[in-house]
Amino acid sequence: MKVNYNLLGFTFILVRYMKKLTRLLLPFVCFCMAATASAREITARLPKSKQLMVVVTDGWNNLQGKIFVFNRVNHHWVLKFSNAIVVGTAGLAVGDGIIPFNLPGAPVKREGDKRSPAGVFTIGTAFGYGNKKDATWIKDHYVCASDTLICVDDSKSAYYNTLVRKDTAKTAYNSFEEMHLKKDYYKWGLFINHNSGKVVPGDGSCIFMHIWGNAAEGTDGCTAMTEANMLRVLHWINAKNNPLLVQFPIADYKKLRKAYGLPAVKL
Repeated sequence: MKVNYNLLGFTFILVRYMKKLTRLLLPFVCFCMAATASAREITARLPKSKQLMVVVTDGWNNLQGKIFVFNRVNHHWVLKFSNAIVVGTAGLAVGDGIIPFNLPGAPVKREGDKRSPAGVFTIGTAFGYGNKKDATWIKDHYVCASDTLICVDDSKSAYYNTLVRKDTAKTAYNSFEEMHLKKDYYKWGLFINHNSGKVVPGDGSCIFMHIWGNAAEGTDGCTAMTEANMLRVLHWINAKNNPLLVQFPIADYKKLRKAYGLPAVKL
């Protein structure tokens, strides 16, 4: 058989070249695969939800902002409505939500700092001054904020960051927040699951979405709006849709938005 030595030599050089190219490209390929896997892991951390509330402010120390309310339709977030809100008097701080965030330079939520928590949060019970029969339209668990209902903010108490009835609580607490006030702040509201599950003493407690005093009055750490807008949120929200609250300064929200599949918003 006649051997084509020119072709054989070319093949040998080509094989050596491909081996070198493979060695050069392998780290890049591995990096790309790791980045893709990392993106999948980030997305997987967000629970499936059909309802989303996005709250944004102009910065960590701003108390005024806006809420955007979305429904998920055919894998896309569709805006339902938006309105003005206020957050804590001192602004926002990184809180304890369903995803841990490490944002260099950002304040971290602490008990009594008058900052609202930034992050991604599930939604707890609805509450209000009316009896349950007055709130049958709410598609969520509902608690009547009677004179005996309190939220414990004593970080040393076993009831820290929970709603309890003063007449049934079995252990001590040294400080708490009344849930039935003379003003209408808690006439209608939602409990936000910040620092919930494995509660960390001192990381902040009793975070709500409720009625504001006015557009220039911040809260002690909650997110607030007009009564009409709070009622609109309560008519919209449905616990079966696993609603989420995402709350950040607008610049940080824009940096995180694509990685988490969140909708674009503008202040």
